[in-house]
Amino acid sequence: MVVKVSDIDAKTFNDLFLPCKGCVYWEYPGKCGKVSSTEGSNLKLQWFERMWKIFGSCGKILYVNDKAVAYCQFAPPHHIENIGEYEKYIHAVSEDSVIITCLYVKEGYRGGGLGRRILENVIEEIRRKGYKLIETFARDDSSDNPSGPSRFYLANGFEKVACKTWENARFSLLRLKL
Repeated sequence: MVVKVSDIDAKTFNDLFLPCKGCVYWEYPGKCGKVSSTEGSNLKLQWFERMWKIFGSCGKILYVNDKAVAYCQFAPPHHIENIGEYEKYIHAVSEDSVIITCLYVKEGYRGGGLGRRILENVIEEIRRKGYKLIETFARDDSSDNPSGPSRFYLANGFEKVACKTWENARFSLLRLKL
């Protein structure tokens, strides 16, 4: 098995898979669920293009034998439109952090360390950019969450900052100090 992690760029964006490719939950929450997957994909690409200019790499794709099977997206909080909803109901994020908004491993590829592998790559990228904190909002009671389950992050060195029930789900703000 050959595993490779690549930055999302104009070429690798085309390898991004559904549901991630068309999801604009974090970038354009007002359009989430209201646009087709094609429109969502175009909006997501526009967001990535803007981020490449102002932040550089803000996403990773993990390939197994040249097949894209995992995805992670991250950015400073002021570039993530939907972060305010989470801050309002759970806890404010640190303005000098980078937020992991999505970390998704396809069904059939979970449980084999691929999530950890892409997370390690993302942590190293954020460290190279000079940031000292990584944060994410994750679910405590389910793995059904764009960024993944809390237990995954806790097992990878993150600490719980706050946790609250919101919309019948238990969420935590998790932080890793670099």
